[in-house]
Order: sequence, then C-alpha cells, then structure tokens
Amino acid sequence: MVARIKVATLGNAFLDRILYVPNLPTEPSKMRVTGQYETGGGIAATAAVACARLGAETVCYSRIGSDAAGNEIIRRLDEAGVQTDQVHQFENGRSPQGTIIVERSGERMGFGFMGEGWSDDASWLDFSRLDGVAAVMADYSWWQGASAIFAAAADRGAKSVLDADINDLEAVQRLLPLADHVVFSERCLAQLTGHGEHALGLKAIARRAKGHVSVTAGEGGFYWLDADTVRHMPAFAIKALDTNGAGDVFHGAYTVAVAEGHSVERAGRFASAAAALKCARGSGWESIADRSELDLFLNGAQ
Repeated sequence: MVARIKVATLGNAFLDRILYVPNLPTEPSKMRVTGQYETGGGIAATAAVACARLGAETVCYSRIGSDAAGNEIIRRLDEAGVQTDQVHQFENGRSPQGTIIVERSGERMGFGFMGEGWSDDASWLDFSRLDGVAAVMADYSWWQGASAIFAAAADRGAKSVLDADINDLEAVQRLLPLADHVVFSERCLAQLTGHGEHALGLKAIARRAKGHVSVTAGEGGFYWLDADTVRHMPAFAIKALDTNGAGDVFHGAYTVAVAEGHSVERAGRFASAAAALKCARGSGWESIADRSELDLFLNGAQ
C-alpha cells in the first residue's frame, strides 16, 4: 500500500453562518434571506479540509476557544478527516465566527469575528507533528505561527506555501522572504506593488519574495512568474453557486500538488479545478470535491 502524502496547515479556523439573499446590499437596509446554512470556515481550516478530501494526511494548527463554537469547529474538522490535536482550545477564549451573505450569482460579502482570548506567542506549537510532511501551508492571520512553521518545514526539507491576502499587509510582507510559494489575491498583489496589472505586480514582488510567486484572479484565471515570463491559465468555465471559500480550497489543493512534487503550472491547474468545483457545487466544506471527483473533472477538461 502506498503511503499518503502528509501536509499541514496553520492559521484561522471559523464557524460560519451563510445567509442567501437575492442581491448583495449596497446601502443600509432590511432584507429577508431566502436560506441559511452553517458550516466550517477559515482559511487554514478550509484548506486543511480540502487537503484531506484530496487524499493527504492532514494536520491543522489553529487557535480557537473552549466554547460551543470551538467544539463544533473541532467536530467538523474531525468529521472531514483532519487531525485536530494541534487545534488548541484556549480556556475562556472565544472562537472565530463568520457571517457570509451570498447572492444568486454566487458572489458574497463576508464579516468575520477573529476570536479572542489568546496571545500571538507561538512557542507552544508542537512541530514534532511535522515529521514526514512534504508541504505546509499557512495564512497571514498569525504571522508568528506562520514564521515558525515555515522554519520547521525548511528544517525537514518540506515545501512551504503562503496564502497572501489583503487583510494584513504587514504580516504578508514579514512572511514573503520565508515561503517557497506565495499565492496572492489580486488586491493584495496590487496594494503591495502599486501595480494593477498582474505581470508588473508579479515581477515587482518577486524581488522581495524567496520563491515562486503567483496570483489568483477569480474568473480571470491564474497567473504565475516562470523565470522572467509571466504565464496565464484561464479559469475553468463553471456556473458558480457560491464563491465563498474558493480561494482557501485553491490553497489547500495547491499545497497537495506541491507536496506531490508538481510544477507551479500543474499545481495551479489542479488547484483551479478544485476551486471551480467548490464554486459549482455550493456552500461550505461539504461542497469540496474529493480526489476521484477532481481527477474525473480534470480528465474531462483535457
């Protein structure tokens, strides 16, 4: 029997409530929702679920509270096959929770409570759980923890992936020199470089990063820097039901592909397909495709 690839993720884990509306509000108003759904969320936790669904042995490092929401986050991660012994429940802490509003087109608006009741100290992290990992992924929400896991991965010869997004540019800048792969959102890349054009942004940021740089552009596809050339992969054509969490699924799938030794191009295609399927299938962790479903989709798209 072939051993499964082992990966780890580090960052935030949420309990999300999704509200469905005909259209996203553009001004203060009252609105009747057409549906409601509760699911797991958070960048690192969602990426971890994607990794597990795609066949990787997955460890998640995160900080949550010892409250009902935290217990539910743990339950949902366990149910998805993610190893949760490094999801630390802090006594008297309040777990992260999110509210996401989704309109008919699949576009969304999100509001997140990041949790409270813990410090940014990363000394408690147990990196013995990283023995045998091939790749790790961290988000920007806790740069002290991300810095520590990137160093621990390097010590073990494992690859590292950073999810670089807009909400904490200072943290992203601290982590740029530490990760083997940095996958930006469009807005993050533009704000860090001052370039709205992907090629100029990637070439500018490459001078400040350690390894491979790329950017996800939603329906615009995936761009990456290959030596001195910016290359582009179109997005898969799908009808989106809910785009929430698509970027997190992308980063999880990208990490699995990197762990399996694939090139940036192949990792980008694999991750783009995983994100597309998630958008097409609906909301929450339950909509993340497994490996057989993803392989079937990719074979049909050739």
